Amino acid sequence: MKISPESRFVDFKTRALQAEVPLTAYLELSYRCTQRCVFCYNSRHHDLQALSTEEWEKILDDLRELGTLFVCLTGGEPMLHEGFYEIARAVRERHMALRILSNGSLIDDEMADVLAELKPFMVELSLHGASAGTHDATTSTRGSFSKLWAAVEALRIRNVPLLLKTPLTRLNEAEIRNICALAQEYGIPHSVDSHLTPTDAGDCSPLSLEASSDGIAAWTKLLEHAGGDPKVHRFPGGANCGLGRLTLAVDPEGWVYPCIGWRHSSMGNVRQKGLVELWPESRVRKTAAALADEVNEWLLGLGDPKSSGWYCPAEVMLRLGTPFEGPQ
Repeated sequence: MKISPESRFVDFKTRALQAEVPLTAYLELSYRCTQRCVFCYNSRHHDLQALSTEEWEKILDDLRELGTLFVCLTGGEPMLHEGFYEIARAVRERHMALRILSNGSLIDDEMADVLAELKPFMVELSLHGASAGTHDATTSTRGSFSKLWAAVEALRIRNVPLLLKTPLTRLNEAEIRNICALAQEYGIPHSVDSHLTPTDAGDCSPLSLEASSDGIAAWTKLLEHAGGDPKVHRFPGGANCGLGRLTLAVDPEGWVYPCIGWRHSSMGNVRQKGLVELWPESRVRKTAAALADEVNEWLLGLGDPKSSGWYCPAEVMLRLGTPFEGPQ
């Protein structure tokens, strides 16, 4: 019997989950950013004691030893780190797949040449509206819409793989059909995230911009019409997510977390102890991993629609102070 690539990947991911291999690492190179998105989860936009290029390269050596395959450079705006190119090149030299999350504002022809040379797995750019008015209002930056599309054009002609990402908000929910059509017109893969999160410090004010129930319903209908499946397939004895097992995040100042959204407790700082030591021995990581199992069983016990819906215990923890939303 022939086994599909999808089945092989699921099996590989399952084995990595059991072995607690951090397949994906999110490296936040800088809190600095060229824009001020109104729902941003970053608590500040400056660095206190940012990691140097050499320190990031040491982190990459440790990730390679831990078995990491995918490295995502993010921020803030990652290209504001003075060692961005050297760090990105170091990812590729260690034979790890490179993803870059950017707002596109710094991608001119010169930077597009650099990115093409790096051969990233994907460059992910944020699209906040089908019009300049909506996009620029969301980023609080006049001209950001036109800069985004200039970046798209510069990368497309260099055959750099692209993904457009849209956080669904009250500001753009009326344009979601046109946003999807715009991405389709350019022939660029597109994803929509209907979940906003509190800031890393626990400030819930960004949630006031969450899409309305009608806006989410309209997006869900579009997704279903396109053949998408928004359901999460959970099973007894499984994990809700890769929290504490498949992912880790390192912030601009070296603090390590068991996922990009988990900010209420750190595993430690790489300036005090390397990742190869922090990852296997961290009590914070082990507690988070056990929580992913507990949340999985709790959701299954609630039945549909909860048991098949998206659920992030890290986000709920920031919002409510507990990873369980509602009665247990």
